[in-house]
Amino acid sequence: MKSAHNKTQYRALELHFIKDSPHPHVIYFKEHLVREHTADKPSGRTLFVVNIPPYVDEQCMIKAFRKAGDIQSVQFSIKPNSTISQNSEIFLKEKCTPNFKLCYLVFKTVIGLDNALKLTELQPINCDSHLTLGLKKWINEYNSTILKPSELKDSIERFMEEYDKKTKQEMEKEKQMQEEDDEGWVTVTKRGNIQSFPRTEKVENKIMAKEEKSKKKKELKNFYTFQIRESKMKHIVSLRQKFEEDKKKIAQLKQSRRFKPF
Repeated sequence: MKSAHNKTQYRALELHFIKDSPHPHVIYFKEHLVREHTADKPSGRTLFVVNIPPYVDEQCMIKAFRKAGDIQSVQFSIKPNSTISQNSEIFLKEKCTPNFKLCYLVFKTVIGLDNALKLTELQPINCDSHLTLGLKKWINEYNSTILKPSELKDSIERFMEEYDKKTKQEMEKEKQMQEEDDEGWVTVTKRGNIQSFPRTEKVENKIMAKEEKSKKKKELKNFYTFQIRESKMKHIVSLRQKFEEDKKKIAQLKQSRRFKPF
């Protein structure tokens, strides 16, 4: 069943931090209407809310829209369709930059979304004072960044156990796939059964020589001005060396009386 309020226009309501706060914040919301819906944002039950302050959390959104009906999930994002991941396996928490965000509010029933679109006012988000601001908030944020060595060790060990378990399951699955089926076919996996041969010094030299040869092919010779100048200088030096060697050779032939120019 789809919502009867198929509206594309945003509605604006004031979001009060406490009851009768003198400086409320205005948020905008409408029904989440897209061509392709996902399981976490079902059609007819999802409310799209924008311009949410950085300090607002999931509990705040539930309190603000609690008169509309029961809420199934609250998904915050910086951009549309880019949900902020809540990864519990992050060992060192990154410093979060405060940004205004948007939210996907999923109600348990279609009636909840209809009631939300009919609301004329929102409930205060900090009626039970669960939010902290100012100096107290900064102290809590700083304390939350400091991890105890024992807690960090436990989280790392738990992560490694899950990783080893997952790796073992993948290897067992690949091993089963490599076995012959009833028709004699074998599935080729990324690991395969080919064992790599050890590199000897001879094999290593061959590989290095091949790489050196390929580098020389790619190298640009006599392309730049300084390369042309250097090649000319090297050629002149080699000619002088050859001339000196020829002079020594002629001198040796004269001494041995074997030099017969005519």
